[in-house]
Amino acid sequence: MASRGGKHVIGSDGSDFLHRERVADHYLASAKMKTTAKQCMVGHLVLVALVLSHALLGQLGFLEPPAKIWEKIWILSAIPALFGIQSLPRNKVNHMNSFFYGIIILGLLPLCWGVVDLVPELRTATLFMFGYPAVYIYYTGIAVGAVLHVLGLYYSRKLVEAWTAKGQKRQ
Repeated sequence: MASRGGKHVIGSDGSDFLHRERVADHYLASAKMKTTAKQCMVGHLVLVALVLSHALLGQLGFLEPPAKIWEKIWILSAIPALFGIQSLPRNKVNHMNSFFYGIIILGLLPLCWGVVDLVPELRTATLFMFGYPAVYIYYTGIAVGAVLHVLGLYYSRKLVEAWTAKGQKRQ
């Protein structure tokens, strides 16, 4: 402990800290990346909630256009996101790997399908949603979802690398 004006150990000028243990790099990296990964996953779940509400309102006939099949498949990407969030407190590598591959299959592939599916509507722009062409809103959602997925995939890989690193020394 620091001593303000109290007694000091004789022969210690405060520079004797180099022999002390340090926190390993993979723990530091893990702590920094967990927050960002969780923000990506929670943002993804918020976007899923928006798309789910759109799908439900479209199914009930309250909102036009109704949800497309790729949107309904993309909603299932909430499951891997929950696995990812669950993996963070205890560094569960298997859950994080489930997040990684689940987001590729249930997240990115349906978004790619959506990009291709919306190309004909981009030319005509006949459907409107909230006063804007629906295709613009779809593409905005796809772009936000893709960014969240790519960032989530990046941080999940980095976290798995940090969690599985053993015995590496600082340079």
